[in-house]
Amino acid sequence: MRRLQIQEIRCKHLLHRTGAPFAEFTLNPYVGCGFGCSYCYVPVLRAQRRQDGAEDWGSWVQVKVNAPDVVRREMLSVPRDARILIGSATDAWQPLEKRYRVSRGVLYELSFYPNPVTILTRSPLLLRDIDLLRRLVRVTVHLSLPTVDERARRIFEPHAPAVAGRLELTRRLLQAGIHTTWAWCPFLPGVENTAEHIRQYVQTAAQLGVREIWVGRMNYWGFIGASYQQLLRHYREQTRQPARWLGREQVRQLVQAECAQAGIACRISSG
Repeated sequence: MRRLQIQEIRCKHLLHRTGAPFAEFTLNPYVGCGFGCSYCYVPVLRAQRRQDGAEDWGSWVQVKVNAPDVVRREMLSVPRDARILIGSATDAWQPLEKRYRVSRGVLYELSFYPNPVTILTRSPLLLRDIDLLRRLVRVTVHLSLPTVDERARRIFEPHAPAVAGRLELTRRLLQAGIHTTWAWCPFLPGVENTAEHIRQYVQTAAQLGVREIWVGRMNYWGFIGASYQQLLRHYREQTRQPARWLGREQVRQLVQAECAQAGIACRISSG
């Protein structure tokens, strides 16, 4: 892991209302993320809002050390059917969580309520907290996995967990009876849009027992396109793959066909 600038902070609020169709509240125990993936949309949003830390995203993290205490207080006024999403702007199980355990503390507090909880993460550290996941009435782990090609992972998200670790996380969560879906997003253009990659991804999911995949496009291309193209050239130099790229409609049709054949529900973003 890279050297991180770490700051411990105390937050006044942790639960934030959202107009998103999949949750009423978002919850982020950290500001910043040590994974610092090349395609992350959060630094783009910070730049648009003129917030600090966009250019050096991935090199700093603020830890909301009082997060469990704040969520304990705020949950008293949250409707019992309100859906809560953990990890909309950070990975709540990034490496610092092993030391600070604030996300585990938040899960413990949420376990006393019937609210549906969705966790968005790419971190095998979540395995540590399976005992608390089992206590939640309704929980879904949305596992971020843009590729099952470890070579691509090392180039586009070099500080994120290896593919093998995320596959093991999937296997263990499903064995524990935790509803687990895969987030194939962003769908890496120039990497994943080949028939070989699509079939490998869906077959890997099917072999593990995944029954739902969400596919999302790359966001904010105008902001990250130049740096992404540089990484893509590096990937192509390493893999020496011939250009057999599928168009958007071809991708959609093949993903849907492969998922249908494997018995996997597939949701493809129209954005």
